[in-house]
Amino acid sequence: MSQIVLTAVGDLTGNARLEKDPDLTVGAEDALVRMEVSPINPVDYLFSNGYYALQPTIPAVLGSEGVGRVIEVGSAADRSLAGKRVVVLSPYEQGVWGDTVVVPTRNIVVVPEDVDAQQLSMAVVNPVTAHLMLTKYVGLEPGDWVGQTLGNSAVARSVIALAKIAGLRTLSLVRSEKAAEEARAAGGDIVLVDGDDLGDRIVAALGGDKLRLVLDGAGGGVPGTLATALEFGGTVVSYSSPTGEPPAVPLGNLVFSELAVRGFWLTNWVRSAPRAEIEKVVGDLVDLVARGVLAVPVDSTYPLDRYEEAFARNASPDRAGKVLFTFPHA
Repeated sequence: MSQIVLTAVGDLTGNARLEKDPDLTVGAEDALVRMEVSPINPVDYLFSNGYYALQPTIPAVLGSEGVGRVIEVGSAADRSLAGKRVVVLSPYEQGVWGDTVVVPTRNIVVVPEDVDAQQLSMAVVNPVTAHLMLTKYVGLEPGDWVGQTLGNSAVARSVIALAKIAGLRTLSLVRSEKAAEEARAAGGDIVLVDGDDLGDRIVAALGGDKLRLVLDGAGGGVPGTLATALEFGGTVVSYSSPTGEPPAVPLGNLVFSELAVRGFWLTNWVRSAPRAEIEKVVGDLVDLVARGVLAVPVDSTYPLDRYEEAFARNASPDRAGKVLFTFPHA
């Protein structure tokens, strides 16, 4: 039995190590989960560098989501969870890059047996983020336009898929023609590559329409360019930024168009939403995963003891999809 743990706050590659035979204590309201699959997500790098709202307590088990099976529950936990297949919620209230990990039962949701483990492992962080951003802030109607940055990312793919179900249209910005091809293949209605005259190209592509909502995971000036195409009273929702920069919305648009800029963090919802709501949202999205409506390309898989190779592949410009950890008992 082994886990990948963070030994010091800083670069993930340089500060992670494989710990053999960890001491696992199952608390009264905990579950012991034997993991099947877990992805590498951007939040794993934010957490390791101390850029996340939840700070590492060294040594910290890494890994932000995944799928596994409950093999033991604590004395005060629901006994019916034992033996159930589950997905893990709430990044970094626990880590899941381990053959077997301890998870508070409030942070697991039971899922079906007959769904692909790789896709299930990615069914929480990005799909739930996409769903909540599309439904929480603006009352969108069929035909409305949603703009987004990082248009070929896992979040953006979920936005595109969920938007199609709701009859919404998407305008996605990407950084390269290769990324544009991926976003178009995922179903993006309009996909534009960042560069010269981006604002003019957005206006031309919309053909007189306006965006109602902008979803931003990039920060900096690009979401601000999208914001210039928002309707009066439109909304920008920021959920991430690799550089730490907030979305730079032009002052004229912010003031004269009375735009709203909101932040979104999935963990706040997990902590505050009623349990019934959490189970319904996750259950509905897992059903879409099972039907193949929500799917993320998988680039490669690695066992835990090859974590350095996994990190290197995740950082490669040639990567085409998610890098996953798989576990030998799965």
